[in-house]
Amino acid sequence: MLTNNLSTMLGLGVVLLFALAGPVCGQRTPTISYMTQEQIKDIGGTVELECSVLYASDYSVHWVKTSSDRSDVVFLSTGSSLVLKDSRFSLRYDLSSTTYTLQIKDIQETDAGIYQCQVVLSVTNKITAEVELNVRRPPIISDNSTQSLVVSEGQPAQMECYASGYPLPQITWRRENNAILPTAYDHCVGLDHLISRIGSPLDRDAQTWQGLVSNRNVMN
Repeated sequence: MLTNNLSTMLGLGVVLLFALAGPVCGQRTPTISYMTQEQIKDIGGTVELECSVLYASDYSVHWVKTSSDRSDVVFLSTGSSLVLKDSRFSLRYDLSSTTYTLQIKDIQETDAGIYQCQVVLSVTNKITAEVELNVRRPPIISDNSTQSLVVSEGQPAQMECYASGYPLPQITWRRENNAILPTAYDHCVGLDHLISRIGSPLDRDAQTWQGLVSNRNVMN
């Protein structure tokens, strides 16, 4: 009887041991707990992009930059080591918060793009989070804008103004000496251009027209 009781107790002990050990040995799935939100910065400025991870101590964490159309990929770091050879870039790893911070100084227009934090689980499987960095650029009127236009009185005229910059510029027309715009005047506004049509220009409309561009106000 004593032997049977002992065997039963040992059996329960083994079962209890496995029951206790089971959850402890189970490995949690890595996750990205925090990622910096979209950033808009000026040329020459500094930005810090943070990526905090959980349960990723056994996995490699990368920072990668891609273009907006995903056609170009640049590996920036692996683990706590920076791969990119650019003194403007630096990487910090905070052990207490398991946060990888990518810093970019003296920001250039070419730094704009999508920055992706990756926890690599396998060759074909990874957990990702991304942040877009936009760089403010002053508005510039493109050379393909209308430079001069000759039309007969009473015939329709069309002038085009194309501009680039970030944020996308607002484009307006102004006549010489701030003269009033013709009444038979309409325009089509696109993402980067302003096309204006004058239905039946008169002789008094033969003046210099200026295309004016300005960036929308965006704070970050």
